[in-house]
Amino acid sequence: MVDAIFLSTFWDVIWATFIVFFVFMPLIMLWVYALSDLFMRHDIGGWEKVLWLLLIIFIPILGPIIYLLVRTQPMDTG
Repeated sequence: MVDAIFLSTFWDVIWATFIVFFVFMPLIMLWVYALSDLFMRHDIGGWEKVLWLLLIIFIPILGPIIYLLVRTQPMDTG
C-alpha cells in the first residue's frame, strides 16, 4: 500500500515538473521577451506601446505571439 502511494506521488511530481519546465517556462520566457522588446523599442509611440502592452497582458498566450509576428524591424538601427 505504501509503495502505491509513493509511486503515485512520484509520478505526480514528475508530470508537474514536466508541465512547468516544458509548458509554462517557455510561455513565461516568450511573455518576458515580448515585453522587454516592446519597452526597448524607440520607434513605437506611447499609445501604441500601451495598446501592445494591453494585448500582451490580457491575451497571455496569443498576445506575445501576435506581437512578435506583426512587429516590424526599425529602419534606423544605428
